[in-house]
Amino acid sequence: MKTSRKNKLIKDKNHDPYYEGRKYPDGVVCPACRALYQGGHWLWSKEVEILTPSSSEQNLCPSCRRIRDNYPAGIVSLRGQYLMRRREEILNLVNRVVEEQAGKSPLKKVIDREEKEDGVVFQLTDDHMARTLGEAVYRAHKGDLKIKYGDQARFVRVSWTRDIP
Repeated sequence: MKTSRKNKLIKDKNHDPYYEGRKYPDGVVCPACRALYQGGHWLWSKEVEILTPSSSEQNLCPSCRRIRDNYPAGIVSLRGQYLMRRREEILNLVNRVVEEQAGKSPLKKVIDREEKEDGVVFQLTDDHMARTLGEAVYRAHKGDLKIKYGDQARFVRVSWTRDIP
């Protein structure tokens, strides 16, 4: 089948530098977080605790490689006077969302949480998790939510602000 010249010029917009383009054999374990690669996906599994390091192949999962390289897929910035007044409430919401997301997939982790004078900045291993986190804060506390996707690499920057009038 012939491919048109037009198709050759199309570039993949969602390039992920941590996507290897290959599948691991079932049973590979991430030595850092103990996630198990099974059926083409990284999963949390109680069976991993039974496996010894010598009985299974080990490879860092994509999120642990991002943590090692300090290369986030998403950055969430929470700022404003409203955040300063309701800091504990908002951070509790953020922690609940992070726990929920991390429970669903081992590829959704927090790389870093940086406290700043005017807010908090989170670096995350998953771009969808960053958007989910920003939208959860926006739904609960309104304010101004901005979501910007990167041009080439798979990356999103989420910014939430709310000032008290």
